[in-house]
Amino acid sequence: MTPITYKLDAEAPASTTYYPQAEAFTDEVLERAEETITPLARSYRRYLIEYELEDPRTVEEYAFELLNLGVLWRRYGSTALAVEMAPFRLLAFLSEWRKKHQHIKPAIDIVRGVLMAFFLTPIEPRRTEATPCCLADLEYLVRWLEATGDFREDAIRFVRWLVFFSTLEPADFRTQMNVVVQFADWFESAGAGRMGAFTPNVDSFVRENAARYRWREDRFACLRSRVEYHLNMVGAEIMNRAFLNEYARSEKKTVLLPGCMRLRSAEECEGTTTPKGIRCAGCEARCRVNQIRMLGDRQGFDVMIIPHSSDLSLWSTKPGEPAQGVVASACLSVLVQGGWELKRYGVPAQCVLLNECGCSKHWHSEGFPTQIDVRELKRLVQPGCRTESVRQALIA
Repeated sequence: MTPITYKLDAEAPASTTYYPQAEAFTDEVLERAEETITPLARSYRRYLIEYELEDPRTVEEYAFELLNLGVLWRRYGSTALAVEMAPFRLLAFLSEWRKKHQHIKPAIDIVRGVLMAFFLTPIEPRRTEATPCCLADLEYLVRWLEATGDFREDAIRFVRWLVFFSTLEPADFRTQMNVVVQFADWFESAGAGRMGAFTPNVDSFVRENAARYRWREDRFACLRSRVEYHLNMVGAEIMNRAFLNEYARSEKKTVLLPGCMRLRSAEECEGTTTPKGIRCAGCEARCRVNQIRMLGDRQGFDVMIIPHSSDLSLWSTKPGEPAQGVVASACLSVLVQGGWELKRYGVPAQCVLLNECGCSKHWHSEGFPTQIDVRELKRLVQPGCRTESVRQALIA
């Protein structure tokens, strides 16, 4: 089947093709960042420590946030600056309500889709050619990102960056923004060359389906640009590295799988609904969720099916409970946001990508069961067990 947007295992298993390449490209990005944006990331980290604004994270995470800022500015900056009036708070509020009140989520999504199309999105969005000339430009972008719902986690992180940027002189701010945006431009070009084989149809999908998603609440998740796919590839790899030690120390591990991996439809699935998600009942031997559940029974991890846009705060460790770590799976366009949200709730997580998108709700008229690379899943559940054959894949 022709990939809808991306596909990680078109030529060979993703564990021997995509994942080694993503690891190598991430190394290249971080090495290039040392000469450009990492000095600013280090200054920001020192600022956070000095004023005790958050528990300090790795410099690589902050460098990725700067890269993310540059990419999103190029993609959405002109759109955000063009919005003169919108119900920003209402849209952000509805985005959170749909997670906590799943029974009214369909109605909320209809309202959000109409409001976003009417207020947040021009009919023909344009790439932002200029760099931010003042702090107010970034403030407009962050406000817009939060209102969309799909970029809320990005906005939460950018708010602290805004406070840090306010300490810079205007000329220094403009200089730093030029560096950030130029690095994002380099990343866009390099990503297309290094990772483009895994995202063959993103541009055509966006071009052919923009009108169809015009009034839908998932327009920003489904109409991501190609560079945003490559950004999430690198982001997932950086997060896995940054969260690995804490995840490895967790006493209990659970793999969170999306409903689109089930062989049967949601109506036919015999899984048991719980407050945290759906527990597989093993009703279909060929179902990939059931196969991973049986693997978990053998290797000591739990498996849960969670709907898209679930309330991930439910996975935070409660007093008296064993430390909970999760391996979360989702499609490439939304995975990093989910990982950040889990981190915000104190849940040490690892990410494994769906090999391609295919659910009927967001991507495909009929839908088909998606899958993940089981070898990569095993490596994440048991840190440090990457096989020598995978290590040699980059050399081949």
